[in-house]
Amino acid sequence: MTAAWPPAEVRLDPNKRVLFLTKDLELIRKQLEEGLDLRMEDLTVDDLLDDINTDVMTPAWVCFRHRPADIALDAYAGLVDADGKRVFETRALIDGNFEAIVSGYRKGTGSSRETAAQCERWSGIRYVFAASFAPIHERNNLNLGQLMGDHAMLARLQAGEALPLSAFTDRYDPVTRTMVENGGLFAFAKKVTSGEITLP
Repeated sequence: MTAAWPPAEVRLDPNKRVLFLTKDLELIRKQLEEGLDLRMEDLTVDDLLDDINTDVMTPAWVCFRHRPADIALDAYAGLVDADGKRVFETRALIDGNFEAIVSGYRKGTGSSRETAAQCERWSGIRYVFAASFAPIHERNNLNLGQLMGDHAMLARLQAGEALPLSAFTDRYDPVTRTMVENGGLFAFAKKVTSGEITLP
């Protein structure tokens, strides 16, 4: 049985991994292909990719798929090296056993397509860490019930700490906070309709 989402207390699963989207693309490949595990305490924000475009996360050809699970197959297909070779091959994000993904400033710039958030969610990602997020991409993550945090929070989690759910939701207005704490837009709407929760 799948555990209820989100948890009241957030801990990283010791059996899952954290993917760091670094400016050094070879470090990303080593995480995907060789099992390299990195830690936030060993990196700085300058080591991480900024302005990750939603078109990179899900290029137009990926968006022709209508099922999120199929979109996830080619997550980050638009991230290529100087030779034009894909960094993420098909199923790379799914097969990496990642539950968290980390980047630098302004995650999710560009067209802010909803498929970008979906490609991570349906690849197993539940925690998204960045120095900052593009506003529409942040909203798409909220609608999916993804928990977003900063690098300091990730460092604490990787050190074995547990964080209350409120650490991820306190910065939002009351309705958005209630939505995220009830699993995202669709789960929230069902609970409102059934009378299980009352809007603040």
